[in-house]
Formats: sequence, C-alpha cells, structure tokens
Amino acid sequence: MHRGDRIGRGLFLSAAGVLSLALAAPSPARAQSAEELQQQIEILQRRLEKVQEQLGELQRQQRETGERVQRVVERPEVPAGVARSGNDEVQLTVSGQVNRALLFSDDGGRRDLFFVDNDNSSTRVRLVGRVRASGELTVGTLFEVEFQSNPSNLVNQDNERGVGSGDFDERHLDLFVDHARYGRLSLGQGDTASNGASEVDLSGTSVVGYSSVGDMAGGILFVDDDTGRTAIRVGAAFSNLDGLSRDDRIRYDTPGFAGFTASASAIADERWDVALRYSREYGDAKLAAAVAYGDAPGAQDRIDGSVSVLFGNGVNLTAAAGRDDPDQAGRDDPTFLYAKIGYLMEMFEIGRTALAVDVYSGRDIAADGDDSLSIGAFAVQNLDAIATQLYLGYRYYELDRDGLDLDPINAVMTGARVKF
Repeated sequence: MHRGDRIGRGLFLSAAGVLSLALAAPSPARAQSAEELQQQIEILQRRLEKVQEQLGELQRQQRETGERVQRVVERPEVPAGVARSGNDEVQLTVSGQVNRALLFSDDGGRRDLFFVDNDNSSTRVRLVGRVRASGELTVGTLFEVEFQSNPSNLVNQDNERGVGSGDFDERHLDLFVDHARYGRLSLGQGDTASNGASEVDLSGTSVVGYSSVGDMAGGILFVDDDTGRTAIRVGAAFSNLDGLSRDDRIRYDTPGFAGFTASASAIADERWDVALRYSREYGDAKLAAAVAYGDAPGAQDRIDGSVSVLFGNGVNLTAAAGRDDPDQAGRDDPTFLYAKIGYLMEMFEIGRTALAVDVYSGRDIAADGDDSLSIGAFAVQNLDAIATQLYLGYRYYELDRDGLDLDPINAVMTGARVKF
C-alpha cells in the first residue's frame, strides 16, 4: 500500500471514530441537557472540518507528486558527458577543442612573433549522433567544423594578423551505418579511405609535431640571399603526401579482423582510394600501421604509409613515407621519408610527459630538383585533471632549389590545447 493511501485510510478511520462516538453519546432524556448536546455537536463539527483539511492537503500532495513523476518520464535524466538531443531516440555527444599558440619565426633576416591557431590540431567542435537500431546495428551522424583565427600554416612575414577564412570550415558532414559483423558504410563529407595513412603516430607529441611538418609554420616565406624574400611557402615545399584528404565520398570499412581493417572510398571525378590499417597490442607494447593507394585522374596516383610502435618502457619509434606519380609529362615523382624517436614517461602525477625528435626529407615536392629537410624537437605535458596539453616545439626548415640561395627558417611554437 502506498504511503498516501495509508495516510488517507488513517484519516478516514479517525473520522469514522469521531462519528461513532457521536452516535454512541447518551440522549438528552437520559443523561444530558440540550445545551451539553449542542456543545458536543460543535466539537464534532470542528473535528470533521480538520479531517477534511487534512484530506485536501493529502490530495494536493499526491497531484504534485504525480506531475513530477510525469515530467521525469517525459524528459529522462541525461548521463554526464552526453548532450540532450531533440530526438529522444538519439544519443548526442558534443566534443571539441581549442588550440592556441605563440609562433616565433626567423627567416634568416627577420624575426616575427605570431599569435596563432595551431594547425597541427586545429580548434574545432564536433557533434556525434547515434541510434542503436539493434544489438549489432548503429545508425549515426558526424558533424565537425573548425574555426581558425590566424592559422599557423598561413601567417607569414607579410600577413601577421587577420589571416584565415574567419568562418567555420567543414571537416565532417557525414552519415554512417555501423554493423558489428558487416562493417561501416559512410556517406557525405569526411575522411577518404587513404586520409591519415601517413600520419600514424604513437609518440604523444603530434599536437605540436608529426609527419606533416609544414603545419607548424607553413606560411612562412623563404628568403633568397641575393634577391630577398621569395613567394616560396614552407607548406608548399614540405608535404607528407597523405592520401586524398577529406572529400564528399562514399566509404566502406570492413570489421576488424586480427587487428586489420580494410577501407575503400569513391569520390567524384573518378577518384578512388583503398587503405589497410593495423593496430594491436603485444603484451605491454602497441603497434599501429597504415598503407594506402589513391588514384586521382588528372593529378597523380599516390601511395603512402606509416608505422609506429610504443614499447612498455615508453620508448617509441615512428616512420612514414610516400610517393606520387604525377599525371604531368616530364614531372619527377615527389617522395618523402620521415622518422621520429620519442619517449613517454610518468614524470609527474598530473599526467604523462612526452619528448620526441624527428627528421623529414623530401624530394621534388614543390618542383623538380627540390630537396627539403626539416628537423624538429618537441615536449608535451599532459594535465589530465583539466583535459589540457601544454607543448613546446622547435622546427628547422631547409630548402635547396636550383638557381636559388635560400636561407633556412627556424620556428618555435608554444601553446596549449584544451579538449572538451
């Protein structure tokens, strides 16, 4: 029996008891005068009025309790970390990051300080919606955009501020169907199968430096000793030839099997690509790798890949390479090689510390005969309690081009990435 029912029953019995006493009272002819009987009737009326008030209060409380229960049923509590969707069938997750930094550059004749958005891992916001259609089938959406003010790969000696689109730029506008046994089918703007194939990196330092070495200071212009500043950007002379990037495509990924996953996608203009990825742990060590081939008629065929291993003692090794076959008569094949060695350690209780050095070598990237070299050193400190990474990175850029005497460029970046 509910508490409200028990209280109501008790009040009812009390009222019945009062009535019983009244009916059992002796008549005026036997024991009481008319005046005494009138007094007892007045007492009985007051008791009945009090019982009615208590019953009314109980009914009001029951109505309010019922309304609160109905509101809870209509709008269930949302788990921590999950936003509320406009559709109760959809689980909506909101995440993203802000990544701001100071970039210092020295082109051999001039020094500049820029306040930038770190293009190694840009500022962005992400919305992921998922519906569990069955035990094995999930239908979902991925919406992700970036907003970069003064991106580090665009600022240069002539454009120190106000650089960038000043608006949201699309990264993912995607629909997907994911089945545990049959794999995942994606349709929309998003990663092609080959995107990221040359960027596998377990060092923990990719927030400030990885195989795409031009992200740190890609807009800085090289200076010729004889003629002065050129139009040659760091970002044009250094590339990791990473797949077919993000595009409007249809993509299929197989389920994982013994650590392997295969992917394929088709893009407009008869472009297509395939990739094979691997990720597995061996005791306290972890190995990850990817290799991809992309066909872009009228541009180039591209093959690229990378591998990274993290040992249980924190030492990690990363390597990447790629080659283009341009669809241009007489054009040499651009190639690159990349290597990194790092160390992850639990130096402080606040989070892991990551240290690494890397070297990049490119050939014929922007023009036939080009030789590009970059050397970097990085430190990243994780602050787990506030979802933040503090980082410091240095990179040296050298370009050897026929007929020019280009000064090397030195760049230093320090900043913070906060994830939410």
